[in-house]
Amino acid sequence: MVSERSQWPKARVGEVIGLLEMIDDEKGKIDIYKLGKIIGHKLEQLLDVIETAKLFNLVRVEEGDIFYTELGKTLIMSPLDERKKIITDLLIKINVYKELLNVLYLSENHTIDISYLEEIISHNLSEKEIDRLRDIILDWGRFAEIIWFDSDDQQIHLNEPEEEDQMEEE
Repeated sequence: MVSERSQWPKARVGEVIGLLEMIDDEKGKIDIYKLGKIIGHKLEQLLDVIETAKLFNLVRVEEGDIFYTELGKTLIMSPLDERKKIITDLLIKINVYKELLNVLYLSENHTIDISYLEEIISHNLSEKEIDRLRDIILDWGRFAEIIWFDSDDQQIHLNEPEEEDQMEEE
């Protein structure tokens, strides 16, 4: 059985996009050992980046090599606005984002306290791990522009389209 935690990103957006760009520089595949030497990450950190890319079906690993998938290649070849749309489509399939977005949508003012997210992710984790995972989850959501975070009042907000965007769609 797959644990719920394995279904959460463990690396930041920029790290995953950086991995995809390195793979692209190497014509679609790179040796994990070579990658580790190039970027100088600790093994655990490198594995978190790879696992996050695999979670979103952006890479596949075979016999010590990392290949980007068609989706991974599409992501890095796309302009920023399209990247955000692709990542939004990926995030809304992940349970932690499904729950977070649902609670935000149903809450008054489409806002919740950061402690709600911390409670979702806190099972059997140290405070340091909770902080790291919380920041990564917020990073992906902010990149995709589905949420925003007010660090002053420690509130997560549903990022609703502005009125101009809604008028353009009509």
